[in-house]
Amino acid sequence: MTLAGVRTARAQGGTDGGAPAPSGAAPAVNAPPDGGAPPAETPPAESGGGLFEQSQAAAAPTTAADLTVPAATPPFTLNGYVRGDVFVGKTQDQDAAEMKANYGELGLQLRTAKMAFGDGFADARFRYGLQGATTATFVDIREAYVNAYLGPVDLRLGKQIIVWGRADALNPTNNLTPVDFRIRSPLEDDIRLGNVGARAFLRLGFVRLEGAWMPTYLATELPNVGLPQGVVFGPPTFPSADLKNGLVAGRLHLELPAFEASVSYLKGYAPLPGLTLAGLQFSETAPAVFVSRTAYDQQVLGFDFSTALGDVLTLRGEAAYRRPYDWQNRPYAAHPDLQYVLGADHNFGSLSVIVQYLGRYVFDWQKEPGTMRDPGELLGILRDPANEAGYTDLVTNEVNAELRQINQILFSQTARVQHVATLRFEWLALHEALSISALGLYNFTTKEWLVTPRIGWKLSDAMTAFIGAQVFMGPNDTLFGLIDQNLSAGYVELRYSF
Repeated sequence: MTLAGVRTARAQGGTDGGAPAPSGAAPAVNAPPDGGAPPAETPPAESGGGLFEQSQAAAAPTTAADLTVPAATPPFTLNGYVRGDVFVGKTQDQDAAEMKANYGELGLQLRTAKMAFGDGFADARFRYGLQGATTATFVDIREAYVNAYLGPVDLRLGKQIIVWGRADALNPTNNLTPVDFRIRSPLEDDIRLGNVGARAFLRLGFVRLEGAWMPTYLATELPNVGLPQGVVFGPPTFPSADLKNGLVAGRLHLELPAFEASVSYLKGYAPLPGLTLAGLQFSETAPAVFVSRTAYDQQVLGFDFSTALGDVLTLRGEAAYRRPYDWQNRPYAAHPDLQYVLGADHNFGSLSVIVQYLGRYVFDWQKEPGTMRDPGELLGILRDPANEAGYTDLVTNEVNAELRQINQILFSQTARVQHVATLRFEWLALHEALSISALGLYNFTTKEWLVTPRIGWKLSDAMTAFIGAQVFMGPNDTLFGLIDQNLSAGYVELRYSF
């Protein structure tokens, strides 16, 4: 299970992975359940008549209704929200608390009037305050795209977020656009990042063909974690903007009244890069090991489905086989693996519950032990420039051994087989003014777990208050164990929507 999969947005009942919009934000542009381009609407009938009809209308008696001017359709709609957030968590390796984030944000969603030939959408975020260790003004054009409706073909071009999969929170088939774990927000969808590309649908009755193309690479962003002394991140090694490096993906949808399914194929660079050794610096005053985030390309074959079993429950499943290219000779690439999810959801009146099981099998797996040497010993070797000729190979081999172990943790492949369970619930009370919800995850194999309780209270139709927490825990040699002190925090938020 990847960290990227953990905090992806909740799949709504029966949908195809369409991400929920933030509270008070506009939903995707009249999007169908899978977040694809909306179908073209039938244009309104022309109201004007010929000369004969106009002359007859002029002869008719004038009424008050005849003098009423029809309201013009606005060229666009604008809505959004203003919010203030405070996140407080544990100080790294200290028995103390610190401010993790403290900011104010304005979100604006603009939607053009929907015409027979197309429409447009943009989502902009303006934020000032503390995020991590930086206090600054952040401007993010989260999405900005245009839809074109060309008969049976719908085309979307521009910066967009593409979410594949029908499972909740954990989506093995979702490998198109990245996420940013540095963003602090009570809403899971807010960490998604848009990328510039094209997406198209061809409608053929109960079958739809989908294609996506992302010509430039955009990486998943990770929070800062404590690095050993002397280890420094150098420039990343990402693919150039050559057309041959673009990501391409296709999906075949089957859409029946009580059953939906799709098969998918993706070829391109994985959103989450690995780590490689970029260089060594032998120096008395500034010894250093330079590490580079390095992207790798892969193929992913996926399948997902959802079906309603009467009024009892909704059953959904998802599976993906991932095979990175030349992974045997690229220690920064993940090993081939198979991930599979099976889940069910049901409403008990005002209580909604989703339970899931996730399994992962890693092919050609072996435990990476890391370096057997003390990091201080290696740093001592680097402090003497005279050691460069005789000790470069030794230090290189030890650092590479450590990086192979870290990459195994980063890709959540520390065991050949993993078993994970998730539970999500939401209870609405007091005429839906009160919302109590939580997502819980437990990895039975690695002993990692997370819980994200949240209470929401609608102070008015426009204003909502949230209080909650995001808690990650795990052993030191696991992904959650590495990031728990950085990401775990409690928060409060006030949001005004318009």
